[in-house]
Amino acid sequence: MEEHVVSQEKGRHVVHHYLKDTSRELILVVVGTEKSSRHMLYVVSEDYLDAFGHTSTMNSDTKWHAGKEVVEWLTFLVSKHHRSPSISSMYNHVAVRF
Repeated sequence: MEEHVVSQEKGRHVVHHYLKDTSRELILVVVGTEKSSRHMLYVVSEDYLDAFGHTSTMNSDTKWHAGKEVVEWLTFLVSKHHRSPSISSMYNHVAVRF
């Protein structure tokens, strides 16, 4: 996973979380935006949903309030490669940097 800080402006902090596919291309998976001082809201990106579709457990209403939860979900997503050929062919590496 890679985290890119898009904006550090006070009150407008934005971060993007990416995974690399097997061709080393970055895919935007989660977008985090500051909602108030020291409080972020993270949502699944439309890019990810367009590529992999909405499910009963992952859709445009899926939200997290902690970066740790995002990292745990992304790590789980990548670890699923042992059970899902589509995921294993999609993601080959996770490096958590928080």
